[in-house]
Amino acid sequence: MSRRFSLATLFALLLSVLLAIPATQATQARPASPLAPTALAAPVAPAPAAATRVMPLGDSITGSPGCWRALLSRHLRETGYTNVDFVGSRPPQGCGFDHDGENEGHGGILATGIVANNLLPGWLSASRPDVVLMHLGTNDVWSNISTSSILSTYSTMLRQMRAGNPGIKLIVAQILPMNPSGCAECYQRVVNLNNAIPGWARANSTQASPITVVDQWSGFSTATDTYDGVHPNDAGIRKMERRWYPALVAALAPASPTAVGLRVSGTRVVEANGATFVMRGVNHPHVWYPSQTSSFANIKSFGANTVRVVLGSGKRWGPTSSADVTNIISLCKRSRLICVLEVHDTTGYGEEGAAATLDQAASYWISVAGALRGQENYVVINLGNEPFGNNQQVSSTWAGATSNAIRRLRGAGLQHLLMADAPMWGQDWQNIMRDNAASVLNADPQRNTVFSIHMYGVYNTAAKVNAYFDAFRNAGLPLVVGEFGNMHSDGDPDENTIMAQAQARGIGYLGWSWSGNGGGVEYLDMVRSFNPGSLTPWGQRFLNGPNGVRQTSRQATIYG
Repeated sequence: MSRRFSLATLFALLLSVLLAIPATQATQARPASPLAPTALAAPVAPAPAAATRVMPLGDSITGSPGCWRALLSRHLRETGYTNVDFVGSRPPQGCGFDHDGENEGHGGILATGIVANNLLPGWLSASRPDVVLMHLGTNDVWSNISTSSILSTYSTMLRQMRAGNPGIKLIVAQILPMNPSGCAECYQRVVNLNNAIPGWARANSTQASPITVVDQWSGFSTATDTYDGVHPNDAGIRKMERRWYPALVAALAPASPTAVGLRVSGTRVVEANGATFVMRGVNHPHVWYPSQTSSFANIKSFGANTVRVVLGSGKRWGPTSSADVTNIISLCKRSRLICVLEVHDTTGYGEEGAAATLDQAASYWISVAGALRGQENYVVINLGNEPFGNNQQVSSTWAGATSNAIRRLRGAGLQHLLMADAPMWGQDWQNIMRDNAASVLNADPQRNTVFSIHMYGVYNTAAKVNAYFDAFRNAGLPLVVGEFGNMHSDGDPDENTIMAQAQARGIGYLGWSWSGNGGGVEYLDMVRSFNPGSLTPWGQRFLNGPNGVRQTSRQATIYG
């Protein structure tokens, strides 16, 4: 959060609210031509020793012609994933350009039919896949096969996959909506199946053979994204490819070195002992109020398990010295808080002329590395606060800039859990972080980066909050809400949904902020004048209200 906003910034933030739509709708505004170039190149991925064999498995939506596969193959090549081999008994079909298109997409086939005729073992034996992309069940739904029967079929196929490859990774789709002529009931049948798929996946996923769910249903219109109520048109295949890509990139990642201390495990943050850690805490503006050191204990007194501490790199504020960083960590540990340290100078880069780059922030972290090393159980390094403003051209470089900063910190021996803020003043209203987070995670040699969304006026409805949370859950990526409030100059955030859904999903959240706000956003103070005995309405709601800190926070096990 910036302490103040210029008129240009306020106008840009207001524009972001007007333009913001749920993540599942935002995809509809993108180009429709299959031959259009990829908008943003992700970091080049390290090639494994042997090609990863990927089997697309499904019906005509996958195989006839299934041009989402062609787009996916090309997107992977363009972003450095050249050691991927699409496999299957069916050859590629015409999609306007050469692509690696082998697949097991069989027109008219039912999932129940595949099992009844014992077809899958032969396909698996011939192709030996490492990863299966499965969009299957459309024809079963059309044939009025029950959801329970379809899921039972999924389970049989999963056992057959694991029999041939115990480490196989399954990426399963919540299938496209359908509205064919003569089947008015099909739409609801798809809803019923899709509602059951995430629970099935959770029940059957293992560490050795994980299952990832990809939401191909939300935001997909049978009227505008299909040519017949069932099969995707050009707009539809583009949407499908965008949903498959981050999940597949995550599955392609090589095994990472064992992380030290706090670390990412799938969508969760865990401690060194494997215990899940869900952040529940407060942002504290240390760099502007360095004498308010009693705030750490006061924040803890309300039950918080985390404090996000504002530091300065010297570009705009500070610099916060290495000695001061050491003292801050000591204050966190004394109050049994996990310490998220963030450099605030990057706020709004590209729109705020004085802001630092992420590369400059990385240089700061490396300069204080001596204070950080050995604190991996207690400290999270937040690369840079809201590192890009609403300048779309500059924000489009978020993935590359974030990946480079991560590599620099890893190269300097910093093994901590890293936190990457979203662009667009942290609110990611163009879904740049959402669409590229998998590539950034893969660029981390430790694969130990959690992504942070700041939820203010853009997230003013339950639909928008849930859509963003859903996207990360379905892609199998870790997410926290690094900042949010109960009101803001750019709109009215839905703090009740943010807190309730974060609790329901096991997502960490950190409210902005303890005290000391200025520039017209004083209402975001939780306590007046740093006095824990004088709660504001926001502080009362956040700290003591439903799904709030006192009710939901659990202390890190490192503190006993």
